[in-house]
Amino acid sequence: MKLKKIIENVLLTFFFLVVIAYPWVATFLGIENNLSGAEEKVQFSFERIDDYIIQNFPGRSLLVRTKNQLLYSLFDISPNTSITKVGDTLFSTETLNYYFHKLHSVSNAEIDALIEKLSKFNDICKRKDKKLIIVITPTKPRYYKGILPFADDVIMLYEKHGTNYDDMLPYNKLKIALNNTNLNYFDSINYIDSNPSRIIGGEVPLFYNSSHHWSVYKANLIGLAFHEHMRKTLGIHLPSITIKASPSDVAVYPDADLFNVLNIYDKPNEQFYAPIIDYNNYDNDNLNFTIQGGSFLGGLLLPQTTLSVYGEVYHIENKNLIYNKYKNHSAFESYDELNDKFHLIDHLHKTDVFILEINELNVYNATFGFLDYLLEHEEEI
Repeated sequence: MKLKKIIENVLLTFFFLVVIAYPWVATFLGIENNLSGAEEKVQFSFERIDDYIIQNFPGRSLLVRTKNQLLYSLFDISPNTSITKVGDTLFSTETLNYYFHKLHSVSNAEIDALIEKLSKFNDICKRKDKKLIIVITPTKPRYYKGILPFADDVIMLYEKHGTNYDDMLPYNKLKIALNNTNLNYFDSINYIDSNPSRIIGGEVPLFYNSSHHWSVYKANLIGLAFHEHMRKTLGIHLPSITIKASPSDVAVYPDADLFNVLNIYDKPNEQFYAPIIDYNNYDNDNLNFTIQGGSFLGGLLLPQTTLSVYGEVYHIENKNLIYNKYKNHSAFESYDELNDKFHLIDHLHKTDVFILEINELNVYNATFGFLDYLLEHEEEI
C-alpha cells in the first residue's frame, strides 16, 4: 500500500511539472498559438484573465487539433457540436433536426402568408415588365439512406410521426401551395427525384460525405436544367453550357466544407471531382439580374449565365452581396445598409429578372426578409 502511494505521488508530481513546464517548452520549440475558428477573441483584462491565459496558451492549437483527431478517429465523435458523424458521413445537426425531428416546422397560415407575399410581388413584376422565378433546393438528409446517428435513433423511438397535412415537412407544404398558384418556380427536389440515374447515380455523389452542400458537379447539372427552365418560361436567352467531371485530389469548395471545420489532421476519405465547363454558345440578352437566396445558389452556374457586357448582376447569398460582375463582394447586416452603400433600390428598379432561392431548411424564413424589403419598396422598384 505504501509503495502504491509513493507511485501515485510521483506520477502526480511528474504530470504537474509537465503542465507547469509546457508553456516554456512550447515557446522554446517555437510552437505558436495560432488556433483559428469561430471562437471569440478575448482581450486582456483582469476580469477575464483566466480566459485570456487559456486562449493564448502556447501550442494550444496543436493540443486542440490532437484532441479533435482522437475524438474523431478513436471514438467516432465529431469535435464540433454543430456537426455529427456516422462513419465517414458528416451532417449538420440542424439538417437532421429539420428532416427527422420537425425543426423549423411551419403552420398552414405561415405558408399561406409566404405564398401571398410571393404572389403580390409576382403581380408587381408583371405590372412593371419584370420577371420572377423561384428555385427550391434540398437538404442532405433527404438523400441519405444509411444508418442514423445513435441520438437520432433514440429520439425517433419516442417521436410520433403522423401522415396528415400538419405533420408534413415545410417543403411538402410549400410545394402543394405553389402548385395552386401561377408562380413560376423550379423545384430541384422534383427534378432530382425525376432523374435519379443522372443526378443521384454515377461516380460523383449528389452529396459528398464531407459536405453540407450538394456537390458542385451535380449542382451544376441541376443548374443546366434550371437554365433550360428559365429559357422556356421566361423567354430569355442564356449561354448554353456543357459540364464534365474530372477526378481531383482536392475538393472544390464547398465539397468538403463540414470536414474542413473539424480542425483535424486527417483528409476526407473519398474521391472528389472537379467540374469542367465548356460553352456551346454565348447567347445573352444583356439583362439585369437580382439573385437572392442561400449558399445552395453557388452551384447553379448563375455567374456563367447571367453575366453580360451591358447587364448588371446583384447576387445576394445569405448576408453577402456579390457585385461588379462577380469580382467583388461585401458582407452586410441589413438591406438598408446595402442600399446606402451600393444603391440597392436603384438596381432593383432596373432589374429585368428576379431569382429567389428557397432551401427547404429555410422555408420558415424564406428569403431572409428580402421579399418583405421588396414589397416595402414597391413604388421605387
